[in-house]
Amino acid sequence: MQSMSIKKFEQIKAVNYWEKAPQHVGFIRESYLTAVVSYIGSQLLKVLIGQRRSGKSTILKQVISALLKQGTPKQNILYLNFELNEVRFIQSADGLLEVIDHFFKALKPKGKVYLFLDEIQEVEGWESVVNGYLANERHDIEFFLTGSNAHLLSTELSTFVTGRYVEIPVYPFSFAEYVALKGGELNKAQLIVYLEDSGIPELLSLKEKQQKVSYLNALKDSVLMNDIVKRFNIKNTKLLISLLDFIIDNIGRLFSLNSITKKLNASGMNVSAITVGNYLDYLERTYLIHDIRRYDVKGKKILEGERKYYLNDLGFWNYLQSSFDGGVTRRLGNYVYLALLQSGYTVYVGNIYNLEVDFVAEKNQQTIYLQVTYLLHGEDVVEREYGSLEKIKDNWPKWVVSLDDMSFPPKNGILHIPAWDLFKHLN
Repeated sequence: MQSMSIKKFEQIKAVNYWEKAPQHVGFIRESYLTAVVSYIGSQLLKVLIGQRRSGKSTILKQVISALLKQGTPKQNILYLNFELNEVRFIQSADGLLEVIDHFFKALKPKGKVYLFLDEIQEVEGWESVVNGYLANERHDIEFFLTGSNAHLLSTELSTFVTGRYVEIPVYPFSFAEYVALKGGELNKAQLIVYLEDSGIPELLSLKEKQQKVSYLNALKDSVLMNDIVKRFNIKNTKLLISLLDFIIDNIGRLFSLNSITKKLNASGMNVSAITVGNYLDYLERTYLIHDIRRYDVKGKKILEGERKYYLNDLGFWNYLQSSFDGGVTRRLGNYVYLALLQSGYTVYVGNIYNLEVDFVAEKNQQTIYLQVTYLLHGEDVVEREYGSLEKIKDNWPKWVVSLDDMSFPPKNGILHIPAWDLFKHLN
């Protein structure tokens, strides 16, 4: 038994940085790195949450690199990525506890210790281990966790470490990050390329379209099988796949749960609205999709019933959708929605006097109203896009976002924002 533990620990040693610092830390995502580093020194758990392959592991490596550059001893850092083959033997709380205990005995770190637990949802009962160390004053430990399932926050964390963690959502590359990586300026031409590509870091190194299709299909299958089918004991995998394909083909369109169910049943399925609702919830928990509820602007309340769905990354639309819809306006809407999320806003679909406002975005008790359109060509389009915003009588900013080459002057206090300049206004 002792020799087995030594063998396992040799595997742990192979994926850590006790002999040399991380050599390849990837594109530095300044906003995320700054956010995580700003909490170092506190006892709060730092939790990076987001879709698989969105860059969480790379950010952890960048944090480790930053700690080492600041003089943290190498033996005071333990990194466990539970997706790596060398670490897959850790599947339970007992296994995790054994490795951490062996780490302290073997390396004898002095002072503050930093534990990085990557894709922690792969370890059953991990929360009891983390909670135990937090309650034990013998060790001065800071934890950094990542997870690819919202269940991590809604149950385990909120139950065991209430008020003792900070959540940092991680998204695929924003437009600004994409351009910084590729080189160039934030302009219309670059935005169109971005809208037709993906923000998933690993995918951006692939040159051929078929490579990107294969990558995204494999990612989709991995998320569906590992994070939903296995975790929630799903029986009807055909429905799950069909539901995701439906969302991919219909981003930015209003649907009720009943209307989605009817469309699926019309295609040969025999499912209930309850099952469809559960499966949509599972898809949202993996961050593949986001739902956006309707908000009564005049009454200041959430409306039940219809809602929209957007993708966490446009690559799923660009490379996997089954329709022939070019969907420039809907892709642009998905881009604006993600830009708002990436900037820390909570987002709704607005409704005022039965007119739709594409996005009502709230942050720090402030609000922005946005309309999104491909081009402001013709008086009817101008009237439609500005009209609903003109109905809103408060003094919060109101913007129309489009891909027009020219910038339109303000109209009744409503600003026109070229889509490629959106981040400048949000930040």
